[in-house]
Amino acid sequence: MNEGRSVALWTKYLPAIRILLKKAINEAQQITLSKIELQSIDNRKNPNFSFNLDILNGKVENSISLPPMGKDLFAVLNADPVMRKFLQDKKVTIQMTRSSVLTFKMELTEVS
Repeated sequence: MNEGRSVALWTKYLPAIRILLKKAINEAQQITLSKIELQSIDNRKNPNFSFNLDILNGKVENSISLPPMGKDLFAVLNADPVMRKFLQDKKVTIQMTRSSVLTFKMELTEVS
């Protein structure tokens, strides 16, 4: 899958992701994405959409090993002024499993 193909999907889910990220300050949050929507992005027989996106103080920590779908998610978050400001002083882990479950975990950090 190429970078940019899932931008529309992440843009659609952005309002829900905003809410879940804000709630993730207290405890991990999850959302299950529609398999039909995911298949519209990549119509291979058994596509693997799993990834781990690690964001520290608004920057991706694992960009080299991050698949295009994770890079697209970060691009959408970073393009949104509210999310960009929100992520500045936090450590966020976003994990997508093979079963289309997106999990958000967060810790506050000290920005120096």
